[in-house]
Amino acid sequence: MFTTATALFGQEKGVIVLTEDNLGSSFTQQTLILEDKTRSIEIKEIIDRPSLDFFQLKKNNPSVKFTTSRFWVKFWVKNESNTRELILETARPITDKVFLYRIEDRKVIKESKNGDDFNYYSKEILHRMNLFSLNLEKGEQQEFILEISSDGEGVNIPVKVHSAKKFYQQDYKTQFRNGFYYGVMCLIIVIYFFFFLLLKDRSFLYYILYVFFQALLQFSLDGYSHQHFFTNNAYFVNRFPPLTGALAIIFMLIYVSHYLSIKKNYKKLHFVFKIASSLMVLTILFLFLPGKVHAWSYPLINAFSLLSILLSVISIFYLRSKKIQVDNYFTLAFVILITGAVIFILGNFGIIKNSIISLNSLKISSAIEVVILSISMSYKYRELQKEKEEAQTIVLKNLQEKNSFMDEQNIRLEIQVVERTTEINQQKEELSIINEEVFSSIKYAKRIQEAILPSDEHVNKLLPDSFVLNRPKDVVSGDFYFIENTSAKGDKRHTVFAAVDCTGHGVPGAFMSIIGSNILSQAVLEKNIHSPANILDFLNEGVNITLKQSSDNTTVRDGMDISLCVLNSDSDELIFAGAKNPIYIIRPSDKSSKSLIEKQSFEDLSLYEVKGDKHPIGNYIEEQLLPFTEHTIPLQKGDVIYIFTDGFADQFGGGRNKKYNYRRFRELLLKHSQLSMEIQKSILEKELIEWMGEEEQVDDVLVIGVRM
Repeated sequence: MFTTATALFGQEKGVIVLTEDNLGSSFTQQTLILEDKTRSIEIKEIIDRPSLDFFQLKKNNPSVKFTTSRFWVKFWVKNESNTRELILETARPITDKVFLYRIEDRKVIKESKNGDDFNYYSKEILHRMNLFSLNLEKGEQQEFILEISSDGEGVNIPVKVHSAKKFYQQDYKTQFRNGFYYGVMCLIIVIYFFFFLLLKDRSFLYYILYVFFQALLQFSLDGYSHQHFFTNNAYFVNRFPPLTGALAIIFMLIYVSHYLSIKKNYKKLHFVFKIASSLMVLTILFLFLPGKVHAWSYPLINAFSLLSILLSVISIFYLRSKKIQVDNYFTLAFVILITGAVIFILGNFGIIKNSIISLNSLKISSAIEVVILSISMSYKYRELQKEKEEAQTIVLKNLQEKNSFMDEQNIRLEIQVVERTTEINQQKEELSIINEEVFSSIKYAKRIQEAILPSDEHVNKLLPDSFVLNRPKDVVSGDFYFIENTSAKGDKRHTVFAAVDCTGHGVPGAFMSIIGSNILSQAVLEKNIHSPANILDFLNEGVNITLKQSSDNTTVRDGMDISLCVLNSDSDELIFAGAKNPIYIIRPSDKSSKSLIEKQSFEDLSLYEVKGDKHPIGNYIEEQLLPFTEHTIPLQKGDVIYIFTDGFADQFGGGRNKKYNYRRFRELLLKHSQLSMEIQKSILEKELIEWMGEEEQVDDVLVIGVRM
């Protein structure tokens, strides 16, 4: 096999001879490399066609370059050392696919795979790097072929062979250095996060976000994200390094802009920062698109990152040239960052040829930059604290002056309060006297109103089986009831009873009730009018004359709503006339009662409603007082008659602050109409109180019930 290789490729081409002295070195120069730009060549063709155009590199540590090509690396390993357990290190940790083929007699006798496109736990050696086990006895020689490919990322082709024992010893030191680096990053994030919570200065937040994504970028480049975060998610683990790098640059731009107050003081420069951030966001979108656009995202992110860092450094020196003070540590940190970033990115583009320098430059420069920036941020913290102390001193001074002024004002106010209190006490005594006089007057008005209302004895005499529920809203009421006898033809006695709702309540309503009661008494007792319609016409005219209301005066319209009945006990007839208010009659259901309008039924009872006229007492309609209509209703034994004002139905309450309403009022009357009149009165009053609950009574309440 070795003889064939020599004949094909020249003396010792492609042969790696291991000795005790060169273990751990890079043997890339000794390998034969083929770039498959179309990714169409397979392993069988590599083995069967020795004439393929392989070439040798000039350096052992070639730089990374962005490519979608597939690389084939052919080499023979001859072990002249005393170490049997060997490890092959190749490709960057973030390389997508790495296959190692062990060849014998032009056949693949063993295939091992690596790379972050595969499940981490499918690796031959579970390590963040791409490692393969090479176990060769001393003097043994073996042919190997490497297949390396990525989807646009930078591809590097180191071929290092280590003693397994020495590799793990060295790897322990590397892990320690990495742990120190990430520990410093985490410590800075935690410390400055508390500074942000303490000071509420957003520059601290942007700084820790920049450091956080910078640390994640290095974490990914070192292969830890595949090892710990995305062990079996090739889609995201491939995009995580450029994504975190782009986000680190975006927050770096925001941090620099905020730290230097560019948005506030330099509008044009701030616009350039916004463009740079927008370009980085655009490359992130490219990263998640398929095909060539995705491949372009890698060089674009690196290019725009380099331009963004240059923009930050140029902005710093531009401000310094304008004699604007910029912290020296802040300036130094970004000069170091730009140096490391330029080396790293130029290495990615293949301009800097040494991969060891280019791949480690960003980690070293970012670590130094973050440490120096932390010093800068600590100075900023000190300045903010100093400004805070100065502000507190000014506030304290102002507070002392304010307190002194307030003490003087308090002394003056105390004198004024004493004087004002004396004056208020005098006014309070005067108001107390006036209030007592007014209340005494209202109580006297109540006695007068009670005097004009029919007494309980008078009611029981004229309407033996009846009740009157009268509950004023205030001390005196705007609702009143009227019950009298009148003589008709043939000296027949008729009982007149009415429920009247005057305009307003309280004292104004009480005045109206006195006027209405007097006019009704005049109509029934003096004029001996026994027709309900005529009584209402007389009342209507009397109210307008008394209050001097006319069709020309539309400013004041005081009046009354009334239900008035004349009961003829001998003929069992009820004559009714109403001004806006109706009358309810409850009797056993009877289809022959055609003169009445049935509204509701309950069990074997029906409630019939007879409506009054739509115009009230005391109101002109088209420059004249309209006459009222009367209705003659034949009665049956056991009929229950109800007349009422609107106070009960309009009362708010019931937990939802709604009106009781007429439907619920009719149901209540139907349900209890067959009980004694005294019990009905108690039930109605209890229902009203429970419905009101914590609400105030909104109007006077009057309900009269009469059983035939």
